[in-house]
Amino acid sequence: MDIKKLSLDEKIGQMIMAGFPSKYFDDHFMRLVREYNVGNIDLFGRNIGSIRETVSLTHDIQENMIENMGIPAFIGMDQEGGMVSRIKEGAAFFPGNMAFGAANIKGGTFEEGRIIGEVLRNMGINLDIAPVLDVNCNPENPIIGTRSYGDNPLKVASLGVDFIKGIQSRNVLSAAKHFPGHGDTSADTHLSMPYISYGMDRLNKVELYPFRKAVNAGVDGIMTAHIVYTALEDKGLPATLSYNILTRLLREEMNFKGIIITDCMEMDAIARNYGIEKASVMAVKAGADMICISHHLDVQIKSIDAIKNAVLKGDIAEDRIDDSVQRIVDMKNKYNILKNPFPDIKKAEASLENSVYLNFSREISQKSITLVKDDNNLIPLKGDGIVSIAPEPLSLTGVEDEEKRKYAFSYAVKEKFGGKAFIIPLNPEMDLIQKISAECKDDFRVVIGTYNANSNPGQLELIDKIKKCNKNVIAVILRSPYDLLSIHGISTCVCTYEYTPNSVSSVLKVLDGEIKPSGNLPINIF
Repeated sequence: MDIKKLSLDEKIGQMIMAGFPSKYFDDHFMRLVREYNVGNIDLFGRNIGSIRETVSLTHDIQENMIENMGIPAFIGMDQEGGMVSRIKEGAAFFPGNMAFGAANIKGGTFEEGRIIGEVLRNMGINLDIAPVLDVNCNPENPIIGTRSYGDNPLKVASLGVDFIKGIQSRNVLSAAKHFPGHGDTSADTHLSMPYISYGMDRLNKVELYPFRKAVNAGVDGIMTAHIVYTALEDKGLPATLSYNILTRLLREEMNFKGIIITDCMEMDAIARNYGIEKASVMAVKAGADMICISHHLDVQIKSIDAIKNAVLKGDIAEDRIDDSVQRIVDMKNKYNILKNPFPDIKKAEASLENSVYLNFSREISQKSITLVKDDNNLIPLKGDGIVSIAPEPLSLTGVEDEEKRKYAFSYAVKEKFGGKAFIIPLNPEMDLIQKISAECKDDFRVVIGTYNANSNPGQLELIDKIKKCNKNVIAVILRSPYDLLSIHGISTCVCTYEYTPNSVSSVLKVLDGEIKPSGNLPINIF
């Protein structure tokens, strides 16, 4: 395709990936496409309905893109697996990365990528903003954690590269993230700007290592991090806005030929420190090909206008725009989007419901369950007096209380083993702690699920209260295994790495003795 035939507005539109709020193409979407020539769409959970609704949406997106510009869109989403998955059903919904790190099944992430790629492409989604290649070295990391394969850069690289090869084999472009690495921060870029001050020797051995391996293996997309790396950037700019990082390091030194996509520019690390419109111009100048603005129409419009004005004023050369647009169009051609952009409902339904794929997902979940210790031989779980306690599943926010109980870990334990069950808030207060601990008599078995207990002291207070009067406590870590650092004096600890229906089902099988736990901690804690 000859991009010289495109107007400046059309070319800038190809460099934008925008979100909108609905499960159908609404006025927000129509204005983006018809008035501002936006050429790529980022889907979130808010856009995902039933499989037929989603297929209808992606079909309508492409129909409108072709009618407006003649160029189909990259339609992307974050389908990482685990807790960060826009599609939470069927064969598209796999365990998360740390579960794969614990299961350690050879070729497992390649197969995961291949299956997710098949399902997504059949649904009309041709870009997966995954995998996470961040090496999670910081127990206090508030945003990566179990989204990482672990704290070993070699393992992160190996599992991540396999996922990339698998998903790209199904004509879905993989955008690995968050370059140059988001694994050793204690701040969330949605809220503030993190700084990483390690020298180049450490960065090359840890943070950059998985990305170098991914580039060498042929990854075609990389998403940037809104993080300042003092050894890489002497002006104090975050990677997303840094010419040194995006162009000199990634494009020139690492020889990356694919698309550089920014993380969402509406995140506070960018919005509060630079302003979204100004930062969008800075990101283009730094070397980003695609500017991701995921939520608000007014900000999307202002950012597009800011980029156009920068070109018209000579602040950005039009040749710079052409370079990015050519890369984007070339990738749309490589992934057969120009010729075949539309979903296939029959194939989508068949792949989403494929029993072989579903069984493989369950196998990964079961093999990821990690028995850290069982000093008092409390597994298999037996006895008449059983008390189970756990926070409600956060992924079901907005669901009625009765529905939540069906999926809550504590109620699943009660249904399988009997006894009493309690659902607690993430950070229970003292009156509830007193009430529940009074139910945990010294001859009872107590199964308590934790969820990010490190940052929720009420959970730790409850555990301390219970263990003073009861030695038969099983702690099931329902998300971050770093909870183990704060849980002391408990004889039995099990890690699941996520709080999903699959992980709950898997850990129940372990508690019942139906399966032997074979997972290994993918992080060094002890």
